[in-house]
Amino acid sequence: MRMMNYKTHTLCWALLFATAAVADAATMNWGDKTTPTSDVTFLQVTEDNDEASTLFAPAAIGPSVSGNQLVFHPVNFQSQASNGADLIDSTLTTTVKAKPGATIDAIRVDEFGDYTLGGLNGADALASVGAAFFWRVTEVNGAAVSLPTQIASAAFTGGGMYVRPANDGTAVPWTGNVVLDVAAYLLSAGITGDATAVTLRFDNTLQTAADQYSNAFIKKKGVDITVTPGDPTVPEPTAAALMALAALACGLRRR
Repeated sequence: MRMMNYKTHTLCWALLFATAAVADAATMNWGDKTTPTSDVTFLQVTEDNDEASTLFAPAAIGPSVSGNQLVFHPVNFQSQASNGADLIDSTLTTTVKAKPGATIDAIRVDEFGDYTLGGLNGADALASVGAAFFWRVTEVNGAAVSLPTQIASAAFTGGGMYVRPANDGTAVPWTGNVVLDVAAYLLSAGITGDATAVTLRFDNTLQTAADQYSNAFIKKKGVDITVTPGDPTVPEPTAAALMALAALACGLRRR
């Protein structure tokens, strides 16, 4: 947590970034995550932040996997302020690797939480949430490729910025999501084939600021990373039919 005196929104954020005291950084690698029924494996799921502990999930347990979904249960991923300002940030990284016979069509990230804003009439406070994504296809049809990194931002209810008095409330829910359309990207780039490995970096930030007569609070309560697998590669009907005819012809010729 980083706190300082609050004057105006502009001065507050300038002081926050210029003089923030950084706590001991926390890094947690939960290894590979998958199940026997999953089409993909989430390789080397890792969290990095500047806090004293992990935020996206309990350090000892980490995220869980359900089918093709990686599920996080955030712990103390929150920001709060009164007569000051606070920023908290954490980063997830993983490589989504398709199992044999499977491919990756899209990756969707959903998150949710709530915020609280209140105080005296005429007093100021704000709470905000933001998420940036950096992803890159590293394999097509099982072969390594060198492609540029793509970027995207999550869309949040209310734009992800909540201010007094317009957004005053207690435990007001918010949601956010982004869809990384991997198949459409490869098609637009003129690349033939399907993605079988995609690296993903997910940066998430919560911010609050409030004067001495207000309070602001925002918390992340859940994050899901869901992979849409592609159809297994099968021979084209015409090609399959030709192969069958050729096999039959060879059999008749031998007779």
